[in-house]
Amino acid sequence: MLRTGSLRWLLVGGAVLAGLLLAIDGVGDDAFREILSEGRIPELRGLLGAADPQSELWDHAWAPKGALSILPSTTFAAWTSVFTGSPVAVTGVAGNEWYDRASDRFLAPAPVSVSGYGDAVRVYSEGFMDEWLAEPTPFERADVRSYAVFVVQHRGADILVQPDFSVLGEATAAVAREIGNDEVLDLEPYEALDRQAVVGALAALDEHGLPDLLAVYLPGINLHMHVAPGSAHARVDYFAEVVGPLIWSILEAYRERRALEDTWVVFVSDHGHTPVSEAERNALGTNPDEGWPGIIEEVGWRLRPFEREVSDSTHQAVLAYQGAFANLYLADRSTCQADDDACDWSRGPDLEGDLLPLLQRRHEVNQDHPDLAGTLDLILSRESHGLDSAGPFRIWDGNSLRPVGDYLEANPRPDLLEFEDRLQAMGEGPLGHRAGDILLLARMRIEDPIADRFYFSGPYRSWHGSPNAWDSQILWILARPGGFGSDARVQGMELVGERPGQLDITPLVLGLLSVDVDPGPQARRSPSEDGLRGLGGHP
Repeated sequence: MLRTGSLRWLLVGGAVLAGLLLAIDGVGDDAFREILSEGRIPELRGLLGAADPQSELWDHAWAPKGALSILPSTTFAAWTSVFTGSPVAVTGVAGNEWYDRASDRFLAPAPVSVSGYGDAVRVYSEGFMDEWLAEPTPFERADVRSYAVFVVQHRGADILVQPDFSVLGEATAAVAREIGNDEVLDLEPYEALDRQAVVGALAALDEHGLPDLLAVYLPGINLHMHVAPGSAHARVDYFAEVVGPLIWSILEAYRERRALEDTWVVFVSDHGHTPVSEAERNALGTNPDEGWPGIIEEVGWRLRPFEREVSDSTHQAVLAYQGAFANLYLADRSTCQADDDACDWSRGPDLEGDLLPLLQRRHEVNQDHPDLAGTLDLILSRESHGLDSAGPFRIWDGNSLRPVGDYLEANPRPDLLEFEDRLQAMGEGPLGHRAGDILLLARMRIEDPIADRFYFSGPYRSWHGSPNAWDSQILWILARPGGFGSDARVQGMELVGERPGQLDITPLVLGLLSVDVDPGPQARRSPSEDGLRGLGGHP
């Protein structure tokens, strides 16, 4: 049954929430401001009003700079944080793929290291995220009439508009076809997916009327960015030619119903993109006989095959890929020494006998291996307690695990944005074990030439997941077409503070809908009194 209520706002961006939430996948803050500065989307300039694209205050909108994604800055983890207000260690969604040691299951709603899109289909057809999402969505918490269009974290919404699986399949297949193709890309598969989302949203409005909360998720630009030649500018072209007009059609539907002027419009994204090389040497892939997977087996660990489902449970180590990061999960090998033994994954690896030797070998390989030297930026680990809460991730410096803050004080890395706090939110919490026992951060620095940027997956032309600015600084805009940007800023700052981020979208939505925000989730998501400043998480 549909619940009734007065319309309060519309969110537009990679994933869409509350009123009108437009959720736009893969468009970072820098990209959006570049798009506006080129003046190719007059519809959005009309909505937001006149302003320098680099400013934070526009005629009808507040666009704070420096809003950050969670870590890893990758699709499923980030959108889950958008639609809950909590980080990985609380939501339990650790990336595009992850391993759950409690059930010995490998989950891949957006597969990177494995093939097959079964979990991706199940997020719509079988409520996959209902099982794995540990936090409530704003649809559940607001208890207003709500529609979710293509939103994976849709639990509690009154209406779900899901993609046609043949259209979704064609868009994902197009990504595989385009690698190695230097011709101009065919935008149609990605455009068809985004167009279907907007057509579905308009149909829901026609059939059921205006909701209190409409969330629309547009995934096409992210898929396109992964494979587009000259991907840094491809985002501008795609946004101008596809996304802008589609967004405008939704805004016009509200205008025709005399609702737009009184609607809050929120734009948000999950992450940005860093251009990379599609050369085989840059793609730190999944061959178990070579590369980083081979190093795991070289030192005596039985690595789980890179398959979504396996026939037995005799593996002692599991890898999951997130682009910039790889998560390595390790069992207590004392429980499964024989080749046909299944491990007890409720227990973690022995620190002295198993974990530290593996860290040291990885450090040595990254220093002098003929093929792998210099491909990792950092190696991080922690003492594992299996299913119990683990300690903080620390950085392996070749001799010991050092606290992140101490290491960065001695080795300044301003490019790793709010790294210590974001790592803490990734690994410390009731489900922090899903982030793994070892984190490998590929060398994917902005200051390096493309030929020297590396990533964990098969070959692509653009990736994300890292702590750098291109990946981490997200689109975050609060607009009121019938009001002033200064009022939007006042309202936004009252609800989420002066420097909001990804974790603040759900509190913002609930606040705009006049829903009391439960302080419990707010407290759980903040690892320290002033941590996660750019992510949100204000005390």
